[in-house]
Amino acid sequence: MKQLWMPTEAIHTPLVADRFLAIKSARYIFNNARHLGEEIYFRPGGRIQERARRVLREAVDLLRRVEREGLMEAISRGMFASISRSPEGGRGRDGVLEKEDGYCNPFPDLMRKGAGVHADG
Repeated sequence: MKQLWMPTEAIHTPLVADRFLAIKSARYIFNNARHLGEEIYFRPGGRIQERARRVLREAVDLLRRVEREGLMEAISRGMFASISRSPEGGRGRDGVLEKEDGYCNPFPDLMRKGAGVHADG
């Protein structure tokens, strides 16, 4: 099943309702467009295939840079959507705590179940 991931910082989605509507819209598209691949043919070497190749190549290049430089360095340089955060900066850092051994948050599994998404993707 395809999954939709979104940034969680308030600067992108200030209201929980916005996230709810985005997920609802994505689910609608995934459900109603799931059979389009049976009907649509993309010309080999055509614009869509070439664009897909370029996007994939650029994504792999970006991930390799992140692997070389490290995630925190990549974030501090603004490599993702031109949004940068220093390792000491960002919003909500004061509320981040280290998890105790045996910590369990039941909500992600409950939310996946409610959305019809399995934990394995």
